[in-house]
Amino acid sequence: MIQAFKYFHAALLVLGLVFLSSCYPEWKLGKTFIESKPDISVMILPADYVFKNNQKRDEIGDTSGLTNFEKDSLLLSKSLFLKDLSDSVFLETFINSMISEFEKLGLKIYMDNASDSFLFFKSPSYILNIAQLQLEEGYNDFKDSDDFSGNTYYKAFQTNAVTFNSWLELTQLNPKKKEGRKLFFVSETIADIVDGYFTENLLTGEIKYKYQIMEIDLDIIYHYCKVLGARYAGYTFDYLMNDYIMTNFPAGKKRNFYMHYNRANNTLDPTWEERFELMEK
Repeated sequence: MIQAFKYFHAALLVLGLVFLSSCYPEWKLGKTFIESKPDISVMILPADYVFKNNQKRDEIGDTSGLTNFEKDSLLLSKSLFLKDLSDSVFLETFINSMISEFEKLGLKIYMDNASDSFLFFKSPSYILNIAQLQLEEGYNDFKDSDDFSGNTYYKAFQTNAVTFNSWLELTQLNPKKKEGRKLFFVSETIADIVDGYFTENLLTGEIKYKYQIMEIDLDIIYHYCKVLGARYAGYTFDYLMNDYIMTNFPAGKKRNFYMHYNRANNTLDPTWEERFELMEK
């Protein structure tokens, strides 16, 4: 009963936030931007390769006599995933997913082979340069705890993890504002999924931790690459929408929200995490 009340209370808070945000200028301007189906063209400049770093340095022993290049090569050869990951498959999956999502959002997409004509477009035009994509293989710290007979029991161990780091540069052609180039950074981590629980032997009182692990593999990494391609297309759309909101925001009022549009659900909500980090240049 208490747990159900907690869920109900949390749901009310979310609904309240959505209702309040819809009363703000950010929501109204964002809705106007989406419904206007803006005529925006984007040229994508793909990355040429994927940087790969294995952070599991404790697994290769003493490397004092090796150069940095030799250390990195040894680490890559000892990696679980990175050594077998295909740059071409990764990049093709990422870019194709990004293009598909951009087109579903209503943007016109061009590749670098159309640069001669693209530079003369009169509609708002942008160049999205996938400046760098980096994969880091490492560990994720898993922790769990539970109480039995007034005592707290803990379980902690490391699982495998892969972090996706991305740098994207968005340049507006013939911008009305002085600064037409923005550099974004975004990082996402996936790790083995642990399904575990503590159990007590009623006869002996012994506490054990039982668990199963769903391990990440190359197929999961490629799938997540597809997810991120679409997600970052959405983040780019969000940036353009929020730039529109800022340009048309009522004078004298303070902005409270950065808005995120979820195309799949057709929802427009404030966000604190689902966005690019703007880098200072």
